[in-house]
Amino acid sequence: MTISSIPQTNGGPTTEKYENGALPNAIHPDFLPRLDEDFVQYYNKYFAWKPPTHEINVREIRSNPTKYNSPWERDYTGSSHIQDMQLLSHDGYEFKVRCYHPDAVKFGDGPYPLHVNFHGGGFVFGGLKGDAELCKLIQENVGVLVLDVDYRLMPEHTFGDGHEDAWAVVRWLRDHSQDINGDRDSISVGGISAGGAIAAVIQQLARDEDIPLKLAFLAVPTTQSFGDLTSPLKSPYPSIAENALAPCLNWARLAYFRDVAFPRDPRALEAIAALPEFYRSPINGNMKGLCPTFVATAELDPLRDEGEAYAEKLVEAGVKVTVRRYTGVPHPFMHMTPIQKAALYAEDYCEAVRSAHRKVDVEG
Repeated sequence: MTISSIPQTNGGPTTEKYENGALPNAIHPDFLPRLDEDFVQYYNKYFAWKPPTHEINVREIRSNPTKYNSPWERDYTGSSHIQDMQLLSHDGYEFKVRCYHPDAVKFGDGPYPLHVNFHGGGFVFGGLKGDAELCKLIQENVGVLVLDVDYRLMPEHTFGDGHEDAWAVVRWLRDHSQDINGDRDSISVGGISAGGAIAAVIQQLARDEDIPLKLAFLAVPTTQSFGDLTSPLKSPYPSIAENALAPCLNWARLAYFRDVAFPRDPRALEAIAALPEFYRSPINGNMKGLCPTFVATAELDPLRDEGEAYAEKLVEAGVKVTVRRYTGVPHPFMHMTPIQKAALYAEDYCEAVRSAHRKVDVEG
């Protein structure tokens, strides 16, 4: 791959992509030898034939969610052991939290350890369907009560509102965990991509307010603000340029999220500027005294290096850290359950959450 081949703009549709019947979202040929074969097969089946959502107006996607959903999305509304509740954020905004309760026959009567999940989607996309399979994975295999948070997104809301929703859940659990048969002294947090960034912010807020966390599980997280990044070549992290043409998440998609999540509107910029620096860039926060952390990165992810740099700062601060880089896959491979690296991630995820919390006795 040459430097000149890296796109410098937000990568809207071009006629070259569609000439001679070319697939609108095909894997760039430079990446095919570097990707695991089972990922390539999965991607070609579900993604290569349809335009990427970063080439589509947000309003269109909001109006037709089922048209643009991901193949791993699941709606477990009304399912056994799964309940929704409404919570209030700091400003009175009401949002939904989906609770995945362990089976008492298998894991006992509780109270259960608690894991709070924040979905990914670049602070623009996502909801309660995207991480549903992973939430059920923990619920059914670890015996931990999972709370999946439907936090506010951009551009309808301002950057930081979603973080406050996430923080409201953790604070609520300290005072009301008994309402859902949870253990207030055994809380962990985690998320994928933007959700990982939110989890990194929450672990710092929890430290500051003396709320002990058992674990922060950060999967392919963004830890450095890309709001002002105009080119992958200007990033301090080589993986941004190295993987600028990667499938799933690339420079074009990052630029799209930048433009939607960090608009040039003066009022939005003023609100964002008023936030603590670590909301925008968790890597610039104070790492001392943070909870144990698992950082999962993907070899072919633009965000790989900043996730691993965050882990390095945690180590320097004396925090217990586990880092695992999954080779041959991009961001966000962990949702693609048929592929081998997703299965490996699922094992690591379950074991990390299981080990972080108290032992849960399994009958039978």
